[in-house]
Amino acid sequence: MEVFTVEYTNETSGWEEWQFEYRFGAFYIFPPTGVMEAVDALRETYDPQSAAICRAHISLSEPLQAPLSEEKIQEIRRALSAVQPFEIQYGPLRSFPPHPGVCYSIAPEAAFRRLRRALHATSVFAAIPLKRESVAPHMTIAEFISLERTDELLQELSGKVAEGIFPCDSIVYAVPNSDFYFERVLEIPLGG
Repeated sequence: MEVFTVEYTNETSGWEEWQFEYRFGAFYIFPPTGVMEAVDALRETYDPQSAAICRAHISLSEPLQAPLSEEKIQEIRRALSAVQPFEIQYGPLRSFPPHPGVCYSIAPEAAFRRLRRALHATSVFAAIPLKRESVAPHMTIAEFISLERTDELLQELSGKVAEGIFPCDSIVYAVPNSDFYFERVLEIPLGG
């Protein structure tokens, strides 16, 4: 069995204050090829700042507070072996008033939350409060925009962008590099 290693960047001089919380990365669901490129194109068009940070994704976990060890990875693998793969529906578009931004709704929320609970039940997250529990799962198109632009963009894009379904059969651990761009470093399958 190959031992997992990741080099976390030590070059953070160009990072903004809020970015340091993500120093050791987090877990995400990345859409498959086809969906990824279509959502990435929307992100690049309507929010290049977000697109420059990470490809299209659904945030799953809170940021890690320490490097991820092989022992912790094995614990996560065991926990996720009990979570069956499921299909994710993305769309329709939505916003999160009073916050700016436009994103795809993600369903079914119950399956997503079961996956999140299984991940957060591991010792990796024992000391990390689940601050985003009440936030509905979503895949962001634009977040670094004004409230006015949020309303305009919802009207402009609603009913005009692809919606669909894709399989969720794994999660991905991604960490930021020195430019604060999240790189996928480990994929962990769901199911036994």
